[in-house]
Amino acid sequence: MNMPLSEEQRDGLQELMNISMGQAANSLARLIETKISLSIPEITSVSPNQLNEICNTAHVYRTRQSFLGEIKGEVINLLSPQGLQEIAELMDYDSPLDDSDLNEVLLDLSNILAGACLNGFSSQLELKTSLTMPTIYKHQLSDDIAEWKTTLVMKIAFIIEPISFDSRVIICLDENSIKTVIQKLNAMLGIEG
Repeated sequence: MNMPLSEEQRDGLQELMNISMGQAANSLARLIETKISLSIPEITSVSPNQLNEICNTAHVYRTRQSFLGEIKGEVINLLSPQGLQEIAELMDYDSPLDDSDLNEVLLDLSNILAGACLNGFSSQLELKTSLTMPTIYKHQLSDDIAEWKTTLVMKIAFIIEPISFDSRVIICLDENSIKTVIQKLNAMLGIEG
């Protein structure tokens, strides 16, 4: 399924993502008491191979969380290993991290970022969603993300510059959910569809 977006729709989604991710950044910044910068959101419609490439080309920790409701899909977090120890210390974890604490930090960060992103995104479109708990994937996601035949990827990077840490949040939607989001977006922007 091809899901081309008009320039107006793409701009509208980018604005929604900016607001949602800003809320996520604020949640994390309050927790670690450090300023966080955001990249410009990237909105693309991708195939499973392209999604696989996005998720598996860098050396990162990977988590995923499913969500259900009026739209359904997954939030994938890509977290850089660089700077994670320093982030953990800001979250009051002892140094060095053991495996159990490392997993806990990854799940905590993912839950904060994914929860704030999805809640902000859903509430702006007046959609009800419910997020499950995150899980960690230490292997590549190729087989696990093949179910997303066409994915509307909304990607943004959280950059904590003094610590050299970044995290990318990817929201994957199934085909019916993409249609629902586009309908809601068109109504919000006054686009007849």
